[in-house]
Amino acid sequence: MRKKTLLTKQAQEFAESLSIRSQVELRRLRDKLEADGRLVAPFGEKVEGQRELFAIRLVKGQNVRFFYCYDDGVYIWILNGYEKKRQSIPLNEIAKALAIKKELGL
Repeated sequence: MRKKTLLTKQAQEFAESLSIRSQVELRRLRDKLEADGRLVAPFGEKVEGQRELFAIRLVKGQNVRFFYCYDDGVYIWILNGYEKKRQSIPLNEIAKALAIKKELGL
């Protein structure tokens, strides 16, 4: 069964602030995620130490990550995004994603 990705307001606003090239890459990876139900390296990864939190990796235009999680088996919520500037994922960005996930009741 094909999945459907939904962007939260935070994810949508961040996506709109990106370059056109990054927006196109995000759309391509969303299509892949919807078709396959998951992303594998180098396009996606499970966030280490977090249950059911994953990251979309944009590497072409800008070095950007979007956090996502699964809902009821049909929907995949893209929670928020950030521009990656360090090797490790900033804890405040994980905290934002988890807070949004909780607000959605996921």
